[in-house]
Amino acid sequence: MISLALPKGSLERRALRLFEAAGLDVRRSSERSYRGTIDYADTIRVAFYKPREIPSVVGNGLFDLGLTGADWVEESGALVEVVTSFDYSRHSERPWRLVLAVPADHPATAVGDLDDGVRVATEYPNIGRRFFQAAGRRAEVVVSYGATEAKIPELADVMVDVVETGASLRQNNLRIIETVRTCGAQLIANPAAHADEGRRGVIRNIARLLQAAWAGPAHVLLTVRAPAEHLPEVTRAMPGRSWRTGPGLTDESMVVLQGVLRRGDVPGTIDVLMSAGAVDVTESDIGILASNTSPA
Repeated sequence: MISLALPKGSLERRALRLFEAAGLDVRRSSERSYRGTIDYADTIRVAFYKPREIPSVVGNGLFDLGLTGADWVEESGALVEVVTSFDYSRHSERPWRLVLAVPADHPATAVGDLDDGVRVATEYPNIGRRFFQAAGRRAEVVVSYGATEAKIPELADVMVDVVETGASLRQNNLRIIETVRTCGAQLIANPAAHADEGRRGVIRNIARLLQAAWAGPAHVLLTVRAPAEHLPEVTRAMPGRSWRTGPGLTDESMVVLQGVLRRGDVPGTIDVLMSAGAVDVTESDIGILASNTSPA
């Protein structure tokens, strides 16, 4: 039996949607329950923990697998295997950021402008210390347990914290001066479980299912028609995952190409394709995007 730790709190709903889309529905007695099961590979035992706790419970062998943020994997220093990553956050298909923010009227525009001894409020003391050390600045880290914006100015001068939209920072009269890390969700495994031949196969299959479920909605299929004479230029403008489907239905001087790319790259790619000689480009949704590429 495989055991899995899922995030409770801000990442919970998104994690459950991902597993549901992959056909790995988590069954539990109620939304408030901290225990559940997934009917896959016999049965997967599921428990919910705070995202910051998951690297430790996976690293120490209490669970075979866990889904949490890359920021908490780095902050914890837990010895885990990163099986696969997903660049999504709570509300979007983009990763979140760990940023350095200062009061809006602060003169600093980069970490190097801050004075030695600056007080830094953060939920990530290890990442914060390493960031300031790498920048050659001595900082006094003030460990925060939430509402980090409220620590300024009484308890701290600046802050290092997670941001998605930046709305909370603006509402608290703060501004970003540097991005410390860009983070997404990571499926992590206990090294012993990952090394075990039987469990490793199940772990890889789970990773493939999750990647297919995540990649589909995050990507689109482009169908491109172009004159054969412009095929070399249009081919160079196609996304990396592309193929040729054949000639046009009634005009053999036209060729048809298809390719998969991220939604956010669509406008720029279409502009380049049209400039390269494409006649038209059609965008289609993808439900599930499977791949034979093996996860780590």
